[in-house]
Amino acid sequence: MTIKTVADALHVFYELNSEFSNAYWEMNEINNKDMFFAMKCMLQDELDELHKLSMQDHEYPYEVINPVVLNLSIKLRRVLPKLDTVVFRTETLNNLERLIPLACELFESKAN
Repeated sequence: MTIKTVADALHVFYELNSEFSNAYWEMNEINNKDMFFAMKCMLQDELDELHKLSMQDHEYPYEVINPVVLNLSIKLRRVLPKLDTVVFRTETLNNLERLIPLACELFESKAN
């Protein structure tokens, strides 16, 4: 496994955050809307912390700053297998299926 940098994490997290927004607006069911909104908020907290780093820090290995994202990782791992029963727009579904494992790998890289 290659070491993921802060810049790698930012790239994945920006995309995932955008897809959480897409999923939120595409949901018809309030519980699903709430789930995606909550996940977006957790991810945004980590992004807010990463924004405090200088540009020079972007080359360093990524480490979780806000421990709340470890809960997000657990939630993402649970929702991934049933994602196609919740998200119906193909583009959003495909993007989430691609991004969720990447994000979980980043979140869990130092947790072991």
